[in-house]
Amino acid sequence: MAAPEKKSQPHVCVVGAGISGLRCADVLLQHGFQVTIFEARERIGGRILTQPEGLTPMKHATGGKHPIRDLAIATSTPLHTWNSHQNIYTSSGTLLPKAKAASLSTLLWDIIEEAFEYSEAHGASIPETASLYDFIAEKVIEKIPGDDETAREDRKLVSEMSEMWGAYVGHPVSRQSLKFAWLEECCGGEEMFIETTYESIFEAISKPALDGAVIQLKKRVTKITTPEARNSSKISVTTEEGQKFEFDEVVLTTPLGWLKRNKAAFQPALPERILQGMENISVGILEKVYITFPTAFWTEGLEDNFAGYTNWLSPAYASDTNPHQWPQEIWNLAAFSPENRRPTILFYIYGDCSTYITTLVRGKADAEHYTLLDAFFKPYYSLLPNFEEGKAECKPKAILSTEWQKDELNGNGSYCNFQVGIKDAAGDVKAIREGCPERRLWFAGEHTAPFEELGTAAGAYMSGEAVGTRIAEKYKAI
Repeated sequence: MAAPEKKSQPHVCVVGAGISGLRCADVLLQHGFQVTIFEARERIGGRILTQPEGLTPMKHATGGKHPIRDLAIATSTPLHTWNSHQNIYTSSGTLLPKAKAASLSTLLWDIIEEAFEYSEAHGASIPETASLYDFIAEKVIEKIPGDDETAREDRKLVSEMSEMWGAYVGHPVSRQSLKFAWLEECCGGEEMFIETTYESIFEAISKPALDGAVIQLKKRVTKITTPEARNSSKISVTTEEGQKFEFDEVVLTTPLGWLKRNKAAFQPALPERILQGMENISVGILEKVYITFPTAFWTEGLEDNFAGYTNWLSPAYASDTNPHQWPQEIWNLAAFSPENRRPTILFYIYGDCSTYITTLVRGKADAEHYTLLDAFFKPYYSLLPNFEEGKAECKPKAILSTEWQKDELNGNGSYCNFQVGIKDAAGDVKAIREGCPERRLWFAGEHTAPFEELGTAAGAYMSGEAVGTRIAEKYKAI
């Protein structure tokens, strides 16, 4: 009797070699699949490797599942938890007393937590036009009653402080949907930073794919042709060079912004519900500016007690460079453990401000890039303790800035968010997350993550893992 013919391993194409794609490949390899990864860049790593020096924040709810935190611990990557101190400068440039800054900040975050709870409990009845700012403005009046000057000033301060919500989602708080604010609840967790780089974490994530998958770099996908039914044919992928490949399954891990701009790449067209989801979910425009000085002059004499972050509210004193009074926020990277400290402040900018800054320096030579950014940010860092005009220690050595919204492969933005007017954000996420298994097409990425980790690196990792597991389970059932 002839031996039965050995069944070949199913072959899966993963489009995109970021966190979600690499994790998906790892899971598939563990289940015996052949995996080919197409990556449009000349390197793997996606958005995780677009940070200057790799520095990036990491939020998590204490006690919750967080694979990136767990990988950081496993790889001895140092983590930093910020102290509870903060500096808040008013619109006139005056530093608020610490007690008042702490009290108002606590009040604001209590209101935001209430908004999350209210959103989740009453979302069905909340108007689509309602914003998170609307909720905050109403609660501020309730929690700071009275018509005296102090009450009015405190209400104004809390309202201005709420604008910094944009540094979490990439758009102003007035555009954040209240109806679906609960989908942003991960932003309420403990704030942590990786003190060094993602290098060790990334090595752990990427090693299985590097060892077991075929990775093709500079391979830009332009067309994906899906069968009308699973059993009718395989799924084909066409690249920019006109090469055509066939696979048993394809997993798209490209950013949401890329999907929005490349819907026509899918033939036949994607189901209407998925197209709606891609259109309805927004992409944030969050950027970062790192300013490094010869020394951390702002911490001199303060040791470890300098605030973890500093806010400049609606600055009215920089009308020549910031006439729109965009608020500013920094994280103090000199607060890291002694071996990892650096004399650097990290500005988070979002919305119109980030678009302005990115456009301002786009294509500029290094010297002009430095001059333009220093002119914009100096009104803020010059208010920090111990600043002296003309002092060498107070003149930046280097200024680095991200340009995500100018990067097509980053989806021309940062991460997904949910803006006023969206009708069924949870359904939109679920639709994209479900994908088209009947057409051998799947989606992964931070925009398809579990609700508690949407818009995060951990969410991207978890989404890749989930899709890999789903594909493996489907083949087990065959």
